[in-house]
Amino acid sequence: MRIVCIDGEAQYKDIVARDVKAPLEKAGHVFDWFEESFADPEAAIARASGYDCLYVVGDQGPVPAGLMERNPDLKLVSFVGTGARRFVNMDEAAKAGVTVTNVSDYASQSVAEHAIALMFAVARRINEGASIIQAGGWDKNQGLKLSGRRIGVVGTGTIGRRVIAMAQGLGMEVVYWARSPRDDIKAQWVALDELFATSDVVSLHLTHTQETDGMISRALLEKMKPTAIFINTARAEIVDNVALNEIINAGAIFGAGLDVFPVEPPIEGTLPKTGLNTALTPHIGFHTDEANDVFGYAGQNILAFIAGQPTNVVT
Repeated sequence: MRIVCIDGEAQYKDIVARDVKAPLEKAGHVFDWFEESFADPEAAIARASGYDCLYVVGDQGPVPAGLMERNPDLKLVSFVGTGARRFVNMDEAAKAGVTVTNVSDYASQSVAEHAIALMFAVARRINEGASIIQAGGWDKNQGLKLSGRRIGVVGTGTIGRRVIAMAQGLGMEVVYWARSPRDDIKAQWVALDELFATSDVVSLHLTHTQETDGMISRALLEKMKPTAIFINTARAEIVDNVALNEIINAGAIFGAGLDVFPVEPPIEGTLPKTGLNTALTPHIGFHTDEANDVFGYAGQNILAFIAGQPTNVVT
């Protein structure tokens, strides 16, 4: 099989060479790596010509429309991560007869820890304090003690469940929302309206799908208490980000910790105003040494497909 990565990035090259390229080439396959992008659709479509598999890192944007349909040799798209639907047009893939795979669970602990880290950063005003010191000041703004406060976890996949466990370990009261109560979760299920209205911290852990797109509406966000903290390490598309920024800018909540944004990297006008109690990180929830195994797992999906036993197929 001939495999191509078009949207490779230099920071990942050594990892991919070791964990993906070497095993595939040892098995007799070809793996070509290009540090280009999908920004020029025609160039990307031409680059994919003659290949059987597209290995998608995902940092350079979605796979261009028409790439799968116009490359009839293409049989597989192996996406590095969980959010394949955000980067691969599943309708086009189905029409072209292309199988799409992802890595369903590779960085749950890393992302859960990052959500907790953002919660602490906002509660104790870490970024705000650093800015005060760097500006030559010594103002001491009041923070929040988290033990004893209520955290509302939205979504109970692997990441959400780990956040629940860690929050309980911190002595927080945990409530959660999923589409239906879970007997195996030792916390109280509440309706989404109640979760937003009564929680001191709201942490999102939903997958972005057509159903969840824009699910966290202005009406829900406006229910938050003025002392509440909002955390998003899931996907920006789940949230009405215009409303969220307005609420943050107005000081209507205590603060927010955000690892995901509507446009990445963010452009002017898509971020809260500077100088507010926010903790912003450049989509690094999964960026730990352990989570880098995701590249190898995506390579293993290719080998499984070649063996006639496809794994982690996205439907």
